[in-house]
Amino acid sequence: MLNGKTIILGVTGCIAAYKSVELLRELKKLGAEVWVAMTEEATKLVGPLTFRTLSGNPVITDLFSDDLSKLPVPHISLTERADLVLVAPATANILAKAAGGIADDPLTTMVLAAKCPVVFAPAMNTNMWNNEATRGNVAKLRKTGHGFVGPEAGPLACGESGIGRFSPVGKIVGEVKSILVPRQDLRGLRITVTAGPTRESIDPVRFISNRSTGKMGYALAEAAAKRGADVTLISGPTSLRPVPNVEFIAVETAGEMAEAVNSRFESSDVVIMSAAVSDFAPRAYRKQKIKKGAGELSIDLERTADILKEMGKKKGKRILAGFSLETENLNENSRKKLEEKNLDLIIANDASGLGSDTNRVTVMQRDGKVDKLPEMRKIDLADRILDYFPKHELRNRPSITLSRLSR
Repeated sequence: MLNGKTIILGVTGCIAAYKSVELLRELKKLGAEVWVAMTEEATKLVGPLTFRTLSGNPVITDLFSDDLSKLPVPHISLTERADLVLVAPATANILAKAAGGIADDPLTTMVLAAKCPVVFAPAMNTNMWNNEATRGNVAKLRKTGHGFVGPEAGPLACGESGIGRFSPVGKIVGEVKSILVPRQDLRGLRITVTAGPTRESIDPVRFISNRSTGKMGYALAEAAAKRGADVTLISGPTSLRPVPNVEFIAVETAGEMAEAVNSRFESSDVVIMSAAVSDFAPRAYRKQKIKKGAGELSIDLERTADILKEMGKKKGKRILAGFSLETENLNENSRKKLEEKNLDLIIANDASGLGSDTNRVTVMQRDGKVDKLPEMRKIDLADRILDYFPKHELRNRPSITLSRLSR
């Protein structure tokens, strides 16, 4: 399952370091190439020779070791070829260093240099885990995209009992597989995603728009494609790069967005409207640039079509969901939209996520269930949103539509 994957296994000075031996064996059984990096404290608990024998590679305890002479600049050459850096066990010390960008040994240097996913499996005393400093470090690492497995609650090596126990090896391996072996639960589904703002022209050089960057919609398209879906991305003007393996349709106005969505509606199994479609457009377009005059200028506006509401009218057995961006009364206004637009699901968020790579949302379902999700990267949030629609549910419906109101 992990054939062709390279993993850097970081081992730190925790008594659970002996369990890293079993973890290494399981990763090797799945076909992964594993390089082990140990802190000095870890070498006093488990001998490097054990990891070298089982991994078949030199153990990294010193970047200037003769064993690494064939690897120029080891912390760079190894991290560039790595698919994952897994620090297991991870002490409070390594979490603090990683959160602060400290690189004073081989392992922390590789964590800082890694472009691939970095996952920590913490293990420590309960008081250390619950310490405000550690909690802050964990929150900072999560916000910057680092993953965590555990810790668990149970008996600890110090004789106490509480949270801080190293997660079972099987659970850690499962997390590794979920990262390195993409899910294909959306294979066979045709998904249309809309993203970005629309622009409603006033004259040849001016327009009405909004602050949407399209990041959420592009993240949804990317996540759906990685999970095997056949994805079409309909996007208003953004500065984002095209999403790999996704059909791309560029639009500008709300009318063009509505036309593109309607053209894909019948053939799509899922429609995800993350575009921030303009609610208003100038009633009249000026063919020449409006000159600055001495008096005031008034522009008459008219409402644009409510694409989401129109889909709600004809959704049939489809699932229809939306995002609600509000600056006040978030839950109340979002719940109202859920009902008025005939939605099954609405994702409520405030304007603080506009332009950011992260977001914090509340998911409301028609049956009354409410899930308040922690702040996370939009690419991770995209997967969480897609998780609300298991494939067995999708197959039982003729078409499923996931839309959003504004972003």
